[in-house]
Amino acid sequence: MREEKEAGKKFLAAARALWPAAKGSLARVARPCGHPEKCAACRSGKRHPMWIFTFRQGGRLRCRYVPADLVETLRRALVHGRELEKRLTEEGALIIERYRRERSSVVRRTRRTLREAQE
Repeated sequence: MREEKEAGKKFLAAARALWPAAKGSLARVARPCGHPEKCAACRSGKRHPMWIFTFRQGGRLRCRYVPADLVETLRRALVHGRELEKRLTEEGALIIERYRRERSSVVRRTRRTLREAQE
């Protein structure tokens, strides 16, 4: 039990260091603007570069426009999100390992008690 609390504290400290975190993808795309009659670039077939953040929300795929000055922050959040997801996966395996260690020590103590009682 104490080991579980310590592991939780370590995980939360690591998670705080990984903030901000996000899950999704960031892509640079080129799209026509909303004013093709006024925009010479759109009339000539050129498109405007922009950044799109794609993510899942409630099981549905969503996309949001990302302002250029937010791209680096979002990139860092995506790296943090992947690292956090990796740590969550590792934590799941560690929970099982801690359970098995605790269980085997309980079994050993029980066996020892039973042997002592038989002697």
